[in-house]
Amino acid sequence: MSAHPVQWQSPQPLWARFGATVAAAAIADDQTRPAILRFASDEFMDQIIGMLARDPAQLDRLLARPETWRKPIREAPDLVERVPVPRSTQSALRLGAAKRPKTSVPAVTSKQRVQVQLVDRDLPLKLYQPAHQRYYLVGASLVCGLPGLPERAVVPGGAEQVSFVLRRLLQRTETGTDPADVREFAYIKDASGARWQLVGDEQAGLAPREELLPVFPLVYRDDAQRARTLWTGMVPVGRREEYLSGRIDRAAVATFASGQRQSVLPAAAPAPEPGKEARLMQFKLDVAEPWKNLIRSSHRTCGSVKTPTPSGLDGDGESPAQKRTRVFDFNLQQQMASWLILLDFADYLRNYLGDVWDVIERNGAGASSLPGPRRALYTWLAGATMSTGLRNALLPPSSGTALKRPADSLAAALKEIVGARDGLERAESLYDETNRESLDWPGFHYLLGGIARTGTLNAPVFTPFDPFESSPASDAPKPEDVDTDEGPALGLALQQTENVAAKVDILTAKIVHALEANAESDAPPPPFALQVAKALRRTAEDPGWFVVRFAYTRRDCGPLHPPTLSAPTQRFQLANFFDPDAPARPIRISLPLDTTPAGLRKYNKGTAFVISDLLCGQIQRAKGLGLVDLVLAVLPWPFHKDLSMGSAGPCTSGGVNIGMICSLSIPIITICALILLTIIVTLLDLIFRWLPWFVVCFPVLKLRGKRD
Repeated sequence: MSAHPVQWQSPQPLWARFGATVAAAAIADDQTRPAILRFASDEFMDQIIGMLARDPAQLDRLLARPETWRKPIREAPDLVERVPVPRSTQSALRLGAAKRPKTSVPAVTSKQRVQVQLVDRDLPLKLYQPAHQRYYLVGASLVCGLPGLPERAVVPGGAEQVSFVLRRLLQRTETGTDPADVREFAYIKDASGARWQLVGDEQAGLAPREELLPVFPLVYRDDAQRARTLWTGMVPVGRREEYLSGRIDRAAVATFASGQRQSVLPAAAPAPEPGKEARLMQFKLDVAEPWKNLIRSSHRTCGSVKTPTPSGLDGDGESPAQKRTRVFDFNLQQQMASWLILLDFADYLRNYLGDVWDVIERNGAGASSLPGPRRALYTWLAGATMSTGLRNALLPPSSGTALKRPADSLAAALKEIVGARDGLERAESLYDETNRESLDWPGFHYLLGGIARTGTLNAPVFTPFDPFESSPASDAPKPEDVDTDEGPALGLALQQTENVAAKVDILTAKIVHALEANAESDAPPPPFALQVAKALRRTAEDPGWFVVRFAYTRRDCGPLHPPTLSAPTQRFQLANFFDPDAPARPIRISLPLDTTPAGLRKYNKGTAFVISDLLCGQIQRAKGLGLVDLVLAVLPWPFHKDLSMGSAGPCTSGGVNIGMICSLSIPIITICALILLTIIVTLLDLIFRWLPWFVVCFPVLKLRGKRD
């Protein structure tokens, strides 16, 4: 076995150039660290191959450095062979380039002081995405530690492996702020998912199960005509969001030798830690958050109903009868959503709180034997009822006779809703007064959010229904119980609405207290958004610095010869897709030239939309609406006008439900999208004030729609 020490160096064309003298360059950090090469063209592979073939010394022109689109860096020469030339000419050009003196290369820094628009900035080394027309290759030379640093040949066949790893720089402790205490974290992938885990000894080698990114060899000849290999890999900038969303594990990773032993003799998978989080998130997604949205909708609509006559306009506003009808129609809309939320709530109790569900099915029998938190949950469910005002608001203004009986309590509604599952799932229309007798609908009313009516018929008083109004102050949940944070500051009306909606967390807290911590093997995993939120909370002030290391592994040598890691590259950041410093990829979109009816009729309708019978019916209902109708539906009196669309139903033909396959004109769709975009941007300028920076146009002569 060869005893030659193996080591990583910067690409050979850059050796002894990172300093004013050869001696200074030999001890420069950039001499031993891999280089990040920047390309501003989709032909980046042709460019790197052409440069290595014609003049490898120009590689310094490709080094990635801090840049912004306002201060672009000078591009490297284009050495792609676009016209074939004789090989003798190629050799002469290569020899001439080898004889030219090599210039020194400034050190690559993680930040650079630049002046942009007369403002001094410390611009970080930021790698942009392919969408910005930027590509980055990381390159290094694998050599033997002998005089002259001869090339280390890699044995083919898989016995030896070359790869690189991406590592994140984070504080060793979660609350740390000392820049000297920043450590490397390896990106580990195993059965428990992906995570960033602390590397205890950064020079010891690879971390077990660390993600290995692929590299490829680029063979060329140095100035002495010796064969050299530039090991190169593409930096995965496009995976930025994945990397920044990974969870953080600050426990030191095991040694690589331990990882090899575990691979040969795998241990049993560790038991998951007991918890409640997955079930809590499922309750919030299926029940709590939809319930909050019902309450918010009730407050908005009630505020519109109670709006007095605007100053300066004649009339008395909506009549009491009109208001009662409007509130009644709204409550019926809320009822269908309430039924579906009740069904999901019942399923949740059956799956995770079976003893509570058994008591509900037995109408309270056995409640006294429930554990304290579960007994408190059932007591609340059995005591929650619709107010008298809400029941009054569900009476049809035309007859005053209830469409359906109200459920006695929330617990009774949960018990009864299970039997109506099949009807709710097969319903093809919306619930309203005209189809109340359909067997698809449950036989009871129970609103989770709506508008209550008190007072007299001629002087009604409307208030949003608060299902938690009777809950004592002691029921207020703790933020850690329901995993909530304080929201943004809102106006008075919106804040009052949010305060009422937040009361749903009273029930959420009761659910959490009733659950027992377990492995949650029967619950779906928490949503990805929660994982991202946790990662961002733990790294809120972290700018997202990364480094790359190359790895050389001899698979058959075991722990006697651990992988050889390179020094880390200069630290860098991965740019956001909407980074303000990012360059813009040139994109040209040609819209139809002749947009007259005579011109648009000539385009082929080559796009087919497959539309189900239900969606077909909904589209037919919407065809009679115009923009004015939609606007009037959300305005207060005297401009308000209810939408009369009837109940949704499928398209039919001869009593048979039918769907549609519609062929549309993409040019017309594109024009509509542009016009609609312009309208929406103009409307939202009231909030964002962004119109001055939205668009700039340049006149073009002879760009005519009609050609002679």
